[in-house]
Amino acid sequence: MQNVNESVVSRTADLFYAFRFLKMLVTPWNKMPAYELELIDDKGKVLKKPKTNEEKSAYTVFHRLVFNIKRLLSKLPFGQTKLASYATALFLIKEHTGIPEYKLRQILEEVTGEKISDEYFNENKWFEGDSGLNPGIYTLVEDAVSPETGEVIALKNTKIEIKEKTQAHSILFGKNIYKVKHLPTQQEIYVSNGDIKRWLTLKNG
Repeated sequence: MQNVNESVVSRTADLFYAFRFLKMLVTPWNKMPAYELELIDDKGKVLKKPKTNEEKSAYTVFHRLVFNIKRLLSKLPFGQTKLASYATALFLIKEHTGIPEYKLRQILEEVTGEKISDEYFNENKWFEGDSGLNPGIYTLVEDAVSPETGEVIALKNTKIEIKEKTQAHSILFGKNIYKVKHLPTQQEIYVSNGDIKRWLTLKNG
């Protein structure tokens, strides 16, 4: 009986987060509580850090991660770009909410109006092989966020170092997600091959 109850609670939590995720993706920026509290502007850009309880409730880790997805989806018409560069942000959504991959895919299909296949995410690059990410120095092509707080901690064009062949930490929609160390801050971040470009090859790379 306990397992049945736990299953019901789990499904309820999944639906709750899925609904929140979908609702935030389709809600205009100027209708967000975070906008009304002047935490973000009408493009979703952060104006200030939340301090009061009301502000913190309007701008949680979940909000930061969903806002990141929302900004990415608004950059280009969906049909003209791959989702490869969105994989890491989607992975963080999944990690923080527990939304199953199939449900995340359903939500994206409802928001975009398109059937989402793994082809959107598959982006082969020479520095990534079947056995993992090759050693080398890489630069970030986009800002990266902390997997713990959702705050931007690694800026575009800063570097990460892969000292030895690195296996994927996880896989989302067939896309490898790697846990790597950001050189300037020495903090761990998650990236896919769509988030980085090769800067320097190491001797064993």
